[in-house]
Amino acid sequence: MLDIQKNQEWDFLVIGGGASGLGVALDAVSRGYKVLLVEKVDFGKGTSSRSTKLIHGGVRYLQQGNVSLVREALKERAYMLSAANHISKLQPFIIPFYSRLTGFYYFSGLKAYDLLAGSKRIGKTIWLNKKQVIKRIGNINSKGLKGGILYYDGQFDDTRLCIDLIKTIVKHGGTCINYCGVTDLVKDEEGNCTGAILKDEISNKEYKITARSVINATGVFTNDIIHMDDKKQRDLVKPSRGSHIVLEQEFLGGNTAIMIPKTSDGRVLFLIPWNGKVLVGTTDIATDEPAYEPKIEKEEIDFILNNTDEYLKQSPGRIDIKSTFSGLRPLAAPKDKNAKTKEISRGHQVIWTESGLCSLIGGKWTTFRKMGEDVIEDVIQKKKWVKTESQSETIQIDDEALRIDYSKPIKISLIKKIIKEEMVMTLEDLVARRTRLLFLDTEMTKSVLEEWCELLMEHLGKDQGWKNDQVQSVRNLITSGYEPIIRSK
Repeated sequence: MLDIQKNQEWDFLVIGGGASGLGVALDAVSRGYKVLLVEKVDFGKGTSSRSTKLIHGGVRYLQQGNVSLVREALKERAYMLSAANHISKLQPFIIPFYSRLTGFYYFSGLKAYDLLAGSKRIGKTIWLNKKQVIKRIGNINSKGLKGGILYYDGQFDDTRLCIDLIKTIVKHGGTCINYCGVTDLVKDEEGNCTGAILKDEISNKEYKITARSVINATGVFTNDIIHMDDKKQRDLVKPSRGSHIVLEQEFLGGNTAIMIPKTSDGRVLFLIPWNGKVLVGTTDIATDEPAYEPKIEKEEIDFILNNTDEYLKQSPGRIDIKSTFSGLRPLAAPKDKNAKTKEISRGHQVIWTESGLCSLIGGKWTTFRKMGEDVIEDVIQKKKWVKTESQSETIQIDDEALRIDYSKPIKISLIKKIIKEEMVMTLEDLVARRTRLLFLDTEMTKSVLEEWCELLMEHLGKDQGWKNDQVQSVRNLITSGYEPIIRSK
């Protein structure tokens, strides 16, 4: 931490180590700026580790008529599939239909999706008959099934991308620190935001940092930083909880995902193969307060199970759930307080306060790079800096990602490498974000806690008491959040 004070002034202090902050830092270092990124907890601890793991244009947004958002996202989808091709891939989806009229409706919509992608199209939309759908999805409910629409989007591992982006940013001269919070903003005599007071969350030491521009990219915690700047400032973000359940692969019966086009609340629901399991989600529940560990509610589990039931031959119950997780979407607070969350735009906005604090709100993983570019362009324009050109679109993201095969016990040699190279500070960092074990299988996670924590304890020079606390902390986390609420059908 002392090293960060060697620079008399940074060009950018980026607060937030998730998708938003990493996008800003990546674009800034691509232009040659001095960048310091800080994250209060672990990189990607919040929303950015709890996505549906999709790189997509947003079929649902097209249905809502938001063409510009879809077009932008489709362009960025192509970027991510190319720049991060080591941890991303094409993912085929099928929308099953049980009436031909419905089939024609979705077929025409997805053809429009293809057309919007233009030269960035990654696969052709195809009309499948009943037999073709059953061949691809073994557990599909075939009663009354007429066929399906096959289309393609992208899939990725969100927290592995976080780590690879950090490595990329550091390689290009940036500095990224986890477990480093902001306790206050620094202002000059004229009230301009010129830096922040940083707190090492492990040692509790504080440091004063100055920067030419301070960027608030804290996702659902945006309002906290905004209120540091001005207690009277209205909230900019309205969180919405999206929850998922994880099942065994047999409940899909293939490597093709299912998109349920209309749930009981008018949303879409995905069943997606992911690391040998099936990821099912998501919900959309308005939430008043942000949290690092949002919890899935019983009603959400019921909602997911009930909406998948009619599409599957063998339906899952609670006893079949291997893990659950929830994330909070940092939606832009609507002017209409009665607006439903599904009606709030998923686009991003750059907002300035009188002090010159710049906040990035909204957005999603697919457009993280464009979000960052828009912020830096806005800073250059507002502050009348010398014009620089973004190079982030041409940067190849670090591809030294560790390949983890979750169908087998994870090798201890791999865990040692992760601990040594990837800024692991807690046992939770290791089981939740450097590996994805906590999100995939809570029982399997419990079985490795003691051994993995022993390795981390030795690396960090901690004692047995620290280890016991870490193991108990993760066990409590599993019980309170990741295990299904009721393990019965």
